Amino acid sequence: MKIMLRNYFNTNQGRIFTALILTGILSVASGLTLVKGATGASENFSLETSNEVLKDNIKPNRLPRPVANAVLRDLARRQGVFTRQLQIIDYNQQTWRNGCLELPKADEFCTQALVPGWRIVVSNGKENWVYHTNQTGSALRLNQKANETTLGPVQIPASELPPPLDRDIVFRQISSGGFAGRTYKTVLLKDGRLIRVRIGDANDSERSVRRVSVQQVQEFVRSLKRSQFSQFRNLSYPAPSGAADYITYTLTSQEGTVQYNDISQNNLPKNLQTAVKAWNQIVASAQS
Repeated sequence: MKIMLRNYFNTNQGRIFTALILTGILSVASGLTLVKGATGASENFSLETSNEVLKDNIKPNRLPRPVANAVLRDLARRQGVFTRQLQIIDYNQQTWRNGCLELPKADEFCTQALVPGWRIVVSNGKENWVYHTNQTGSALRLNQKANETTLGPVQIPASELPPPLDRDIVFRQISSGGFAGRTYKTVLLKDGRLIRVRIGDANDSERSVRRVSVQQVQEFVRSLKRSQFSQFRNLSYPAPSGAADYITYTLTSQEGTVQYNDISQNNLPKNLQTAVKAWNQIVASAQS
């Protein structure tokens, strides 16, 4: 009887011990699974969160694609053209003062509530149109009065185009007009020389030679390509009717010429403004 009891207790102790070991292993495995699951969840959350933050930080006031599409489709329908023939050249956020987006029709009742939205300028390269929209593009109106006063580009007659550039010249600016009525020519050479002379000065007294690095010249050429400077080839953006004492700038690259004035500079297409800014930076950074 004693032997039987001893064997019984030994067997049970062995089973209990084995059960404890298995329980411990399962607990550790479960713990590892939980830790791994939690880590994975944390990594996924971080990636998703960072992606959202990056998305939001790229350009908070970027024009939403549905709004752009709505405007392009509406103008294409009005003009009887394809949307690919139109380009949005400028836009900014606006808060309109009423439900008519500040463009009421005759005898139209407009709700007196602030409407956040966009002001958008569209061009076909020859003519510009101005749109008012709400935030989503579900409501939009063409500003006919702005279209009547907006001056689009005109083609420069071949007889008025300046001579093409020599091979060693990267860029040329001719400025004329203003109160003094003087004309200056500034050229950028491939070797980094920036030469400015007064045209019509017989004694060549107003002549300066400054320099930028060859790397700056190369970066400037790349910026012209990024801003698609060639798409404005042989176009002129004239001054508003009745304007006086303004300076006209004629810019020429190896790919063509564009003309604008200091009065309408801020109304130029964004890409052209970028090219003008890059040129002004080159001139400002040149050293004697």
